[in-house]
Amino acid sequence: MMLKNNTSLLALLENQQMPTSVEQSLIDTTVKELKHQKNVYQVKRDLIKKLNTLALKEKLSKKGIQLLIQLNKPNFNEDVAKSVTTWF
Repeated sequence: MMLKNNTSLLALLENQQMPTSVEQSLIDTTVKELKHQKNVYQVKRDLIKKLNTLALKEKLSKKGIQLLIQLNKPNFNEDVAKSVTTWF
């Protein structure tokens, strides 16, 4: 399951061309981390946190906002899998 999430997140980010160098740098760093087999959940969480910080400073482009919304969409399969691991 992690490989599928890693692959889909990696594919999503590799196809992103952000309008600002700061945003593109965040995407490039995240892609490198995913390719080095870092934990996909941590990498995604860190990217969301950094994009949120830019959004709060009103320095996130429209395309960046769209990416942030897409990354924050609930993934029920992923959420159920995470919650099951905390039950036991």
